[in-house]
Amino acid sequence: MVNTLSIVFMAVSLLICFLLPISLAIYFYRKHKISLIAVLLGAVVFLVSQVAIRIPLLAILGKQQWYIEMAANIYVLALFLALTAGIFEEVGRYIVMKLLMKKNLSFKNGIAFGIGHGGIEAIIIVGLTLLNYIVISLMINSGLFESTIAATLPPDIAAQIRTTLIDTPTINFLGGGFERTMTMIIQIAFSIMVLYSVKFKKPIYLLFAILLHAVVDAPTVVLMDMGLNVWIIEIFVAACAAVGLIYIMKAKRIFAKEEEVQDQIQLTE
Repeated sequence: MVNTLSIVFMAVSLLICFLLPISLAIYFYRKHKISLIAVLLGAVVFLVSQVAIRIPLLAILGKQQWYIEMAANIYVLALFLALTAGIFEEVGRYIVMKLLMKKNLSFKNGIAFGIGHGGIEAIIIVGLTLLNYIVISLMINSGLFESTIAATLPPDIAAQIRTTLIDTPTINFLGGGFERTMTMIIQIAFSIMVLYSVKFKKPIYLLFAILLHAVVDAPTVVLMDMGLNVWIIEIFVAACAAVGLIYIMKAKRIFAKEEEVQDQIQLTE
């Protein structure tokens, strides 16, 4: 039997994944009049860069001998995965902002873009997984799992699913919601950094975003491979989010100063 509290915590994390981005979008739209188009574009960039391009490409590469040999070294693999994630996502942000957000390159719309990007990531990567976990857990507890899902799977896979849901410490199921909350902050910070790069024509900040993205992702892959307690990994993610939040607050002032300089230049021309 799956612990009832485990199912409750899955539901809490599921609600966070779906409601957090929606609530943030509504709040910033009402309070600061962000562009909902920017929110949508942020979501589209994640869907295209990750779901439509990078993840299928990694699946293809995973069958190549050179990739299999590279993946044997967790540090090289972590660096490869982290850099490709940074390149695909940050370059995707840059291209879309440069082409489709020329009139909406304000600080608040950097936040909007990050909400869309981080929001759809939370829903697809964690939210839908948790939804499946809840359904399967209820089926295990009601006795339907064996005659339905398990009957269509190899015995070892069915046993692994059952064991994961039953034996995972209850508190760990809150990790998904916590991690997505922290990741949302990080995605907003990266979106603001790339928007700054586009608005003020400073491409070096695109490079910063790519490298910092890798700095966040690579250690996470290594820590997961080490089999550490999930909350140790969450502490690392939270530390990255704290740095991201500090950057967001400072970036607001930097944007204001840069815009003042641009206005003065235009007045003297």
